[in-house]
Amino acid sequence: MKKTDKILVTGASGFIGSRLIKMLYENGFTNLRATSWSRDLRNDFEGCKNVEFLKGDLRTAEFCEEVSQGIDVVFHAAANTSNALDTKVNPLLHVTPNVEMNTNLMEQSWRNKIRKFIFISSNTTYPDIGGEYCTEDMNVQTPNIYPAYKAVGWMKRYGETLCEFFSNQIHDPMQCVIIRPSNSFGPNDKYDFEQCHVTPANIRKVADGLNPIPLWGDGTEVRDVIHVDDMVSGFITVAEKVDKYDIYNVCYGKGHTVMEVLNLIKEIEGNDNPIAFVNNKAPMIPTRLLSNEKLLKLGWKPKYDLRSGLEDALKWYKENKDQFDPNSKP
Repeated sequence: MKKTDKILVTGASGFIGSRLIKMLYENGFTNLRATSWSRDLRNDFEGCKNVEFLKGDLRTAEFCEEVSQGIDVVFHAAANTSNALDTKVNPLLHVTPNVEMNTNLMEQSWRNKIRKFIFISSNTTYPDIGGEYCTEDMNVQTPNIYPAYKAVGWMKRYGETLCEFFSNQIHDPMQCVIIRPSNSFGPNDKYDFEQCHVTPANIRKVADGLNPIPLWGDGTEVRDVIHVDDMVSGFITVAEKVDKYDIYNVCYGKGHTVMEVLNLIKEIEGNDNPIAFVNNKAPMIPTRLLSNEKLLKLGWKPKYDLRSGLEDALKWYKENKDQFDPNSKP
């Protein structure tokens, strides 16, 4: 990927897509097109001059054909998502729209001769292997996805299969790179409890002074949590350095229990409120660890460690908490 490339970022109104747009621009990639299905984005990116914004539905071939015209590199960060409890009640809630979106965007990108397609997949594609580290060469075409995330895991696996097809099984191939990120947090994340993941939820609970602090699960679940800026810098590193079909984890390569992260948030905030365990959420994967050895070999270096990343997220939430629903219930 070169500074002169025309780059498409889908899902630009989302947590990851919005930060990706800003970091690309800050790093000199200013020839950008961004999409959103939900709203006009022109007022969301102050300082990012001449970014082209298009609003529409990526589930349709017509819009996918329009947005991929004249593009060199695609970052496909758009996804129709919800929380694990919603997908437990309705397992196909997001499968069909995402399959339609991924299929149409990849096909139209290939037809428009896109040089490189970066597919933002998910760590839920990995099988349940307990406390072992998931590596990119692992066979993910196995049935044992963790049950609470089976729908999203198989949906992302389908997207990855499309990437392999368009890279290796078709004439005049389009080179696709798959990224499997760990769990992100940071500024502009979702902090309403009905939508957010466990780390931003715990940031809000501590910053809002909830007493006791309700903790989802039993606190022993292990996650590799990464600041969103380090995540998207990993995306950009992969796009700059990799020119053929491949798969990369983007993560810190180190796990922490949910309780460890919560206690660190409390320490940063000077909060000694007690913790109360609650079980009104869908069960979480007990342990999910990712290796980042391949990513480090590309020269990627994170900006934050866990503590400084949480400090940044806490600061942002406290400065912007008025934009979130005060009646949201943990």
